[in-house]
Amino acid sequence: MVELVTARLPVGARRDIGRYGGVNASMALPMTADHRPDLGALRRYARWLADQGVIAVTVNADTGEGAHLTPAERVAVVETVKDEVGQGVGVVSGLIAAYTEQAVEIAKALRDAGADALLVFSIPAFTGSPLPPELVHRYFAAIGEVGLPLIAFNLTPSLGGVILRPDVIRRLTDVAELQAVKEASFDAATYVSTRDALRAAAPDVAFLSGCDTFMYESFVLGADGALLGYAGLAAALTVRIFGDVRDGRYAQAQRLNRERMQPLAEVLFGAPVRNSRARIKEGLRLLGVIDEVAVRPPLLGLDDAERTALRTAMERAGLL
Repeated sequence: MVELVTARLPVGARRDIGRYGGVNASMALPMTADHRPDLGALRRYARWLADQGVIAVTVNADTGEGAHLTPAERVAVVETVKDEVGQGVGVVSGLIAAYTEQAVEIAKALRDAGADALLVFSIPAFTGSPLPPELVHRYFAAIGEVGLPLIAFNLTPSLGGVILRPDVIRRLTDVAELQAVKEASFDAATYVSTRDALRAAAPDVAFLSGCDTFMYESFVLGADGALLGYAGLAAALTVRIFGDVRDGRYAQAQRLNRERMQPLAEVLFGAPVRNSRARIKEGLRLLGVIDEVAVRPPLLGLDDAERTALRTAMERAGLL
């Protein structure tokens, strides 16, 4: 991979989109039967992903139940994964907080634990309309003082996120540490408008697809890279299709998407989408990567019908 830069960027510095030009796999978090992070299983899982061609992994995000973890657990997750993958694969951590001072404190702990970059989740103050661009800018600027590259997160409200409109995106690009935007609105029109706003304001900030349910189409619409929960289970397939689109092999990518990728995506991220974490863990168990599929309450495990549907989709995807 092209290593994620950890040194703080001076104001006005150019970014290198190439370091994001691949697949970043958002990891699930293996847990023990009593709902505690299983760091041994996490280590094995991280190595398994690193060997499949991803340029980075993301921990403590939605797929990894980041909102359900204590700050100390998030630090332990970063330390474990960074120790396992070393410098060969970037380690991004989700940054989930409620207000600025808390976010800065958590960001420092994640930096010291070895995180190479931060995926910054929206906070409660971002909700409501209109959203003042200066409010978002000040939040990111304060976190930027910690000295790590930042990835903004455009996430659909149906998953608890906030859509950063073009005026917010434009103001946000003034933060020197902003290196990428993950677009996970799951709406094609919003995806395109965000892409256009970002590239007009800062063509050197990477635009990353986070749209697990229409990955192929999002790649064709012009993603510089991808940061996907789907890749936490089907990393090699995601890397292959992203590479095909990047290199202009559209017919091949479209066939792989139709026959293998999309049917699995529809099961993994079907309603209720909150069950995607449990589905990914069940898929990892079927592959022999982890042994336990517990999710932290109040999240629920899968019923027999969901397990059967997942196995069928994984077989169709060529994973089993």
